[in-house]
Amino acid sequence: MIKDILLIVENSAHADPIIRAAVTMAERLAATLTIEVLTASPLLIPALAPLTTMYVPDRAMAEDEAARITTISASVAGSPAVLRVLGLCNDVFDLARRAGRAGPLVDLIVMGSDADWETRWLRRRASETVVMGAGTPLLILPGVTALPPVHNAVLGWQDCPEARRAVHDLVAMTEPGAKVSVVTVGAEEGDEGSSVESVDEVVRHLVRHGLRAERKAVTNAALSDAEALQAFALEDGADLLAIGAFGHTRLREVMLGGVTRSLLDTVRLPLLVSR
Repeated sequence: MIKDILLIVENSAHADPIIRAAVTMAERLAATLTIEVLTASPLLIPALAPLTTMYVPDRAMAEDEAARITTISASVAGSPAVLRVLGLCNDVFDLARRAGRAGPLVDLIVMGSDADWETRWLRRRASETVVMGAGTPLLILPGVTALPPVHNAVLGWQDCPEARRAVHDLVAMTEPGAKVSVVTVGAEEGDEGSSVESVDEVVRHLVRHGLRAERKAVTNAALSDAEALQAFALEDGADLLAIGAFGHTRLREVMLGGVTRSLLDTVRLPLLVSR
């Protein structure tokens, strides 16, 4: 059950749509919402972040942060949800390192897609910091979409600890009796072996929680694994796509990218990332 949510946003008007979406979600769940506002040193050219950082006195940055917090607080004041607004203020490197880790203990951390951030480098690094170090599942909401009640979900499955954590986090997000497709990518339907056995075990566990779970295999040589998984979820009309993050070694993820990073960068439906 989700009752405590942290939303991480940049100090920018770009964040207004995701703030509204998060407030709507908090109201539906009767949850407390904390909004963490990241105020970075100004960049001469945001697209070149973390380069082109401009020096601004600490006092001026603090005043900018306080003004934005006041604006956000006023914009959400009419909501029946319990809301609070906090701030982090520093250079982009420090903010990327601290995002989601210096704040409160919560059930779920929410961030928006690239469109909700002026400094996309900060969004990418902050999301990776949350996934790797917060110990809390991350929900990415694309565009202005608030998460609806989850009656149809897709779980991207690879037998690893991160994916097993995603199973538990997904159970907490779904409605009673929801449909859950447990999807493997790159294996032919009917493949034998431990991977199929692990999928069947996931299906059994989800059924024990009252969910309508089924095993699916997706193959599409023309698409990457991330694209194939997201395409399946969209075609299936899923409300949510859930994955376990960084199932390979961290070095391999840095060198080669990976399904997790591709999905974080190109979110087309609500994405739940667990680790």
